[in-house]
Amino acid sequence: MRLQSARVGRVVVAVLALTVFAAGCAGLMQEQQVSAPRGPAGPPGPPGPAGPPGPSGPGGPPGPAGSQGPAGSAGAAGMAGPAAPAAPAGAPWTSLTDILFDFDKSDVRSSEKSKVDKVVQYMKDNPNSEIGLDGFADQRGSEGYNKTLSQHRVEAVKQALVAAGAPAARIRTASFGETRPRCNESTENCWQQNRRVEVLAGPGR
Repeated sequence: MRLQSARVGRVVVAVLALTVFAAGCAGLMQEQQVSAPRGPAGPPGPPGPAGPPGPSGPGGPPGPAGSQGPAGSAGAAGMAGPAAPAAPAGAPWTSLTDILFDFDKSDVRSSEKSKVDKVVQYMKDNPNSEIGLDGFADQRGSEGYNKTLSQHRVEAVKQALVAAGAPAARIRTASFGETRPRCNESTENCWQQNRRVEVLAGPGR
């Protein structure tokens, strides 16, 4: 029994010694691992490929309008209109005067008021006569605009005549716009001749 107990004791001692030895070796290896210095960092890797392009941004606001261009040159004079109906034989209409106007205006100028007075005096001196007023414009502007402008000029002259004492019943009116020009040159002197109201005298009805 003693011999067997001694053997068991030696076995236990041997196991304990192996356990202590193994634990010591493990601790020594961990210590060596902890205390070992780190190696240098490796070189950086190559750059990755570029990503896809982003979506395009919204369009900018429209720019400001450009400045107005220079005015174009005056257009060519229009064709003369048809002739007026012929007056009865032995009773022609005769021209008394032309009342002139400023560009794009239909009011009677103060410098033309003396002509209005002379026409009124003619009607007083010739009570059986009638007065015809034919309105015109120069060729600048559209045909429709000039036709309306010439009508306004005729009405302005008629109003001036009536205000000065002429009977409205003895005044005939017509407007012809830019037709029947007196002059076809592109000059102010020529345009002035075409901005007119012709005053005609004829027999009464």
